[in-house]
Amino acid sequence: MKAGLLAVFLFSVAIGMAWAGPAAEEGPAAAPVAAPDDIWARYDPPVTVTSVFSLSAFIEDALNQKPDVMEDNVWTRGYRDDLGIEIDLLWTVPSAQYDEKLSIAIAANDLPDVIPTNAIQFKLLVDSGVAMDITNLFEAYASPLTRQMQELDNQVSISQATVDGKLYALPLIYGNVDNSQLLWIRADWLEALDMEAPTTIDELVQLAEAFVNDDPDGNGEDDTLGLGLVKDLFSTGFADLNGFFEAFGAYPGGWLEDSSGNLMYGDIQPEMKTALTKVAEMFEAGLIDQEFVVKDGGKVAEGTTNGNIGTVFGQHWIPFWPLQDGKNRNTNADWRPFPLPSATGSPTKTMLGGSANRYYVLNSEMQNPEAAVKLLNYFIQKYSSLYSPDYELKYIGSTGTGETNIDEYWEYGVIQSWQPNENIVFWDLTKKYLDTGDEQYAENSLIKQFSVDIGAYHEGEDVYWSTYAWIGPQGPYSVIDGYFKNGQTIQNAYVKANTPSMTERGPALSQLRAEMFTKIITGAESPDTFDEYVATWKRLGGDDITAEVNAVQ
Repeated sequence: MKAGLLAVFLFSVAIGMAWAGPAAEEGPAAAPVAAPDDIWARYDPPVTVTSVFSLSAFIEDALNQKPDVMEDNVWTRGYRDDLGIEIDLLWTVPSAQYDEKLSIAIAANDLPDVIPTNAIQFKLLVDSGVAMDITNLFEAYASPLTRQMQELDNQVSISQATVDGKLYALPLIYGNVDNSQLLWIRADWLEALDMEAPTTIDELVQLAEAFVNDDPDGNGEDDTLGLGLVKDLFSTGFADLNGFFEAFGAYPGGWLEDSSGNLMYGDIQPEMKTALTKVAEMFEAGLIDQEFVVKDGGKVAEGTTNGNIGTVFGQHWIPFWPLQDGKNRNTNADWRPFPLPSATGSPTKTMLGGSANRYYVLNSEMQNPEAAVKLLNYFIQKYSSLYSPDYELKYIGSTGTGETNIDEYWEYGVIQSWQPNENIVFWDLTKKYLDTGDEQYAENSLIKQFSVDIGAYHEGEDVYWSTYAWIGPQGPYSVIDGYFKNGQTIQNAYVKANTPSMTERGPALSQLRAEMFTKIITGAESPDTFDEYVATWKRLGGDDITAEVNAVQ
């Protein structure tokens, strides 16, 4: 979680499609950079770093209360006093307008020193020679905690910001731990039917049959479904099929290494056909909503909160939406997360995607470019590393007494990054604090707040159920922690920017998949038509994409 507001982490970590432009200009190799005696040494006289900024709703509201808050806040004061760095924001704009505004600035070559970009813009700036090669700079100036963030991330975000072996941006790490898939089940229905959580797909089918046929809610009506499913099949993080397919060793949208080390696309592997066949059987048996093809996440959420659905696959965040709404309607609704079942006889591995979702590109004309790395170090040291001895409470927007200071908040940080496994750490510390009451586990104020909210839930305040279900002892991170400890994760082998053929042909291929897979699931086509899909995918650009992906490697 990135702030004291529980809903803050409900974001979609989506990386844009890359610009299909010319090959990168071959600039001079980055000059060697000698490591300084003190990476924290203050500039005297101060230096100025220019940038641009995307305004969140929180900051827009803060500007109404304090018009100079972007120039005078806890971060700008710290940068000036501790580092000798002055920040000059050339422009700011609401978040919804940011990418368009920056694209215009790129076209006009009117750019600051530090350029926060999406993946499209990052690739464009690399290809056009604007982005500085910071490989040696990062090596010389990154702090121990900054390096630790990369290690916790398994260097995934660094790989995303690297082109042809050169680092061209400071990645904003959100981490891919939260990509993990889970099976969420109405545990009160399990108890009512005296059943156990499934560990295999066959057991999941049996459970879905019981949820459909055995009146798990006890209302005497035929109104329950075994498995919730959205029409988009793979894209939502709630009631999609990613976790179901992973149980078969199938990875929609992912790239895998074959025995020769070459990358192959998950969508066309034989395991996908096996998984599709099983979903089609469940649909034919009435275990899945017969009208799922017209239902988006909002519609499936209605069925979930109304008490009509017994299981869904999804990510860690769904206690906040939509499951809390279901708890508000029915206090007996007890959704719990469980590890993914297996269809192969081996423990299922969940796929982890990219870890960075923004990139801080340094303009090749920037003076004192090491200042940008210092800004990153500072943010990690002061706020985002849970292991930092210099963590300061004020950066979460509170004095510790419940009073909020409008100019003291993490969002004002000019260069940000996050501890990739922070939610697992939050879960672990919260559990230890609840078990022992030892204050050493609650030095981060969020741990105390989580514990207070969980206590309120146990005292009957169901509005806090989502906190309990999310970060409590039996929450999703108890499962996700097990995935990592037991080797039940697999890294998507391609998380870099989209290739030219991905940009040109990807939308059509995605539409082809959606149509063919939906027809197979609903019985309009035989599972054997999957073989035709594979051939069509390859012919319509898939082979070109595969070749490009392997060329990047």
